Amino acid sequence: MMMILPALVISAPVRAEGDAWTVMVYLDGDNNVESYAAMDLQELQVTGSSADVNIVVLWDPLSGPANLLYVNKGSTTTLAAWGEVNMGDPATLTRFITDSKALYPATRNALVLWNHGGGITGLCWDDTSSSDKLTMPELRSGIANGGLAFDVVVFNACVMAVAEVAHQIQGYAGYVVFSQENMYAVGFPYDKVAADLEADSAMDGRTMALMMAQDYVDFYAASSYSSVTISVYDMTYLGSVAGAVNTFANAQIATMATYYKTYKSIRQSVPAPNNAADLYRYAQLVSTSTTITSTTVKSAASGVMSAVDAAIIYEWHTADITGENGLGIWFPTKSVTYYWSASMETMYRAMPFDQAAGWANFLDSYYNKG
Repeated sequence: MMMILPALVISAPVRAEGDAWTVMVYLDGDNNVESYAAMDLQELQVTGSSADVNIVVLWDPLSGPANLLYVNKGSTTTLAAWGEVNMGDPATLTRFITDSKALYPATRNALVLWNHGGGITGLCWDDTSSSDKLTMPELRSGIANGGLAFDVVVFNACVMAVAEVAHQIQGYAGYVVFSQENMYAVGFPYDKVAADLEADSAMDGRTMALMMAQDYVDFYAASSYSSVTISVYDMTYLGSVAGAVNTFANAQIATMATYYKTYKSIRQSVPAPNNAADLYRYAQLVSTSTTITSTTVKSAASGVMSAVDAAIIYEWHTADITGENGLGIWFPTKSVTYYWSASMETMYRAMPFDQAAGWANFLDSYYNKG
């Protein structure tokens, strides 16, 4: 790094220290979405960087080596030729963050993670690196080792809007923008996003997160796409959500022998993209169930609803979506021996969310019917 960095500084269009924003786009096109990644890179060039906004991209296509790019209006500047890299390696993510922040220090920073997503099973697959991906522990270490707390983290990837993923980057994001459902490969309208950020570079993290969500909504609402969702998580409420889930989990465990069939019936009626049940909807149906008479359970369910309602500050979905409110939680009901295997449970229990919420204890009780 000490040998590379001075060369980067000389060749890059370096900004004055303390610019308003640096937006880092981890653009993993090293698989079957390469053409869409290239399209979004072109969209960023419509506006490009400005006097107050730096857009830095790690672009790894399937057809060639990776390059660290600075996005200008109408073009890009190659800051460094990285060669073939593994976008599923947390060290690659860390290096991207550390290089970008060293070159373009800013008052506020955003990170966009662009590629396939699989919820708690990982994201950012790299086909030329044995289909490696960023696992949940690697997502956290990749960001944490970069030494930068982001104002906004955006998951341009499928099915990432779950409580576990948000909690995975605790301490490293002020706001998270993500989708419960699959995200179309065209992603966000990055030309509009870049233009809006340039037009108001003084915006704070909350405003930027809401802006990106709204630009996303405007794009898809004007199209014929279906099954589109987007939500924004205010990370100051992480503890509230985990605490409410913990209380809810324990209340259900204590009554599992009595209400197992009711819990099962409710779960089966709740939408669950990629095995992550909508947390608010599940709690809502428990709280309004006429079969469940436990005031402890119902109070705990209401607590979850209140916590999610405070944490999810923006939520939108197309008209064909029902029962989704912006945040899921791992709750598979089919192929449980696969989705809740010993290795999966071990991984889940090691996640920061479960250490705070104890949801795995509920799942064990549920699958064993109390």
